[in-house]
Amino acid sequence: MCHDGGKTHRTRSRYRHRFTDLTDALIPVYNWGFNVLGGHRHDAFRRRVIELADLRGDEDLLDAGCGTGLTMLRIAEQHPGCRVCGIDLSPKMIEVARNDAGKRRLDVDLRSGSITDLPYPDAAFDVVLTNIMVHHLDLAEKRQAVAEIARVLRPGGRFVSAEFGPRARNPLERRLAKGDYALYPFHLAEAGFTVCREELSPFVWGLQVYYRVAVKPHEVPPGSLEEERT
Repeated sequence: MCHDGGKTHRTRSRYRHRFTDLTDALIPVYNWGFNVLGGHRHDAFRRRVIELADLRGDEDLLDAGCGTGLTMLRIAEQHPGCRVCGIDLSPKMIEVARNDAGKRRLDVDLRSGSITDLPYPDAAFDVVLTNIMVHHLDLAEKRQAVAEIARVLRPGGRFVSAEFGPRARNPLERRLAKGDYALYPFHLAEAGFTVCREELSPFVWGLQVYYRVAVKPHEVPPGSLEEERT
């Protein structure tokens, strides 16, 4: 599935994000909360993410911050020719996703790791997804995550993000989100991406979601974060 191409990656220390314990505690009700309480809006959200990915059916795809695999497993069912990978910081979330994949007989690659330090070689994927994930990251982590996504995408590859927006509305929300919920266009531009589609839609529980499709150019723009990494 998602091979490292013979490259050796540096040893990664175990990193637990400030929200990992909270998300682990929610695992017993996580899928139920989205599927039942979220209702048709949540289902429409997942469908829209997949539509925007615009899959032919033979891509290498990464769901970064996949949680319990709700989106990536749906993609694996709908596009069995895709090589679908998922990564999440929580080993417990990955265990749930792996169990669900086994029950549904889906061949996917699931790993535990951080989006700020992805354990994949350069140019490994055609498509990378994030959905309802970056609100966990502070500004520095957002920049690191987008730079890592740019690194693992092939030239011309697509980054499809579906994240909370617009700005956090009060001091409590800003504190929980370590600033702002949203992934902004300047985060993408810094990493060399070109945003080719953007839309704002209702999510669940009164929240809104920005959907963005950003493309990695065939040549990395001078001065971008991705160029600095090389």
